[in-house]
Amino acid sequence: MDNSIVLIGAGSTVFTPGLMADLVASPVFSGWTVHLVDLVADAAETMARLGSRMAAERGADLTFVPHVDRREALPGARFVTTTVAVGGAAGWKADLEVPARFGIAQTVGDTVGPGGVLRALRHVPELVAIGEDIAELAPDAQLINYSNPLTANVRAVSAATPIKVIGLCHGTMHTLSKLAADLDVPRAEIHGVFAGINHLCWLLDLRQGTADLYPRLRELVDRRADGIDAPSTREEGVHLAVSAQLLQTFGRYPAPGDRHVGEFFGWYLRNADGTTVDDQRLPWGLQAGRDATIEYIDEKRDLWDVLHAQAAGSSPLPAKDNQEAERLVSIAEALVTGKDHVELAVNLPNRGKISNLPDDAVVEVPAVVGAAGITGLSVGALPAGIAAVLQSRIDQQEITVQAALTGRRDLAIQALALDPLVPNPSVAEAILDAGIQAHGARLQQFAAVTR
Repeated sequence: MDNSIVLIGAGSTVFTPGLMADLVASPVFSGWTVHLVDLVADAAETMARLGSRMAAERGADLTFVPHVDRREALPGARFVTTTVAVGGAAGWKADLEVPARFGIAQTVGDTVGPGGVLRALRHVPELVAIGEDIAELAPDAQLINYSNPLTANVRAVSAATPIKVIGLCHGTMHTLSKLAADLDVPRAEIHGVFAGINHLCWLLDLRQGTADLYPRLRELVDRRADGIDAPSTREEGVHLAVSAQLLQTFGRYPAPGDRHVGEFFGWYLRNADGTTVDDQRLPWGLQAGRDATIEYIDEKRDLWDVLHAQAAGSSPLPAKDNQEAERLVSIAEALVTGKDHVELAVNLPNRGKISNLPDDAVVEVPAVVGAAGITGLSVGALPAGIAAVLQSRIDQQEITVQAALTGRRDLAIQALALDPLVPNPSVAEAILDAGIQAHGARLQQFAAVTR
């Protein structure tokens, strides 16, 4: 293997600069080459210039090379990272707008709900094609995927290719930091164990040293959280209404925040009587979460002006602060140096780590990373109610993956109809057809055959 890292989807306006800054700061990767791949040549070239400037200004021995063809970049790679977004920001926005035409509001729409299904139908074939290229050109490489829907993407690649693949998400880290602040416990002193699936991961244990913090957490949640009429909020923490009710109902606190976990259930994005909601007045304090998603999608266009200026040297480089790629670099460092450390949450095939979920399901659990590779840690059985919630999602996502891999229209309709936010099969079929119209060739294989 070469000392090289390949980033596919290098036009990611937040992740790529963060990854490059973290790599520049790490002496482990001195002398390495970073291959930046994007279908848009300007995106890859701009990021390569930005990375080269970072390395020069900070005295790092790193080479950044742009590509539009991933097959040029992959041979011999040691690590491959995927941050692809098929259809880009416009595609993500369509995943929210199409279900909204049928009275279905979503707060994020990139993991579950009808938006998450439409996204999976586009992303799974691309991720599997990348995995097949890795198997051919860099069979010993570790693939680290960030693209959503993360669970479906990792499941598809692990099912269809022989390569090593994990998924990473920072959600549980952010939740644990917020809970530590609310509990007034230094972040370095708090220890949490999470397990579940991506964007619905449950806090099984919470301690400061040997002291159990769960009783204090329950007391704070009971005191501070509201219900269906909670004020709209973008701040995570014990005040969140959806997470509070899920703690009260299922006995464990979910991560990573209401805007994600609320989409997994059929009732939070509806009125109290079960009727559809106005997507400008969501209940349970969720409106700010949807607003933040729309703003984030729209801001992606504006970020390119800043990145072009930074790459050209006419604007100062950003200060390194909480870079999104930090865990990826820490994991890669551990694999290169053989120095073991524990990761809070890694997405990988279950293989008994959660004993009451299927072996081939992709789950989010703690993992040890180091000389032996990436090894998920067993957490035993989840509470029965939580396992039932996750099992239903695993089953639906398995059908979604099979639909994406085969191009079968009937499976795509089933995947949509099985989502709790979709009221019936007729609406599911209508969403699929509207999605095909919105996304064009990317979903054309699911179009109805006319005779």
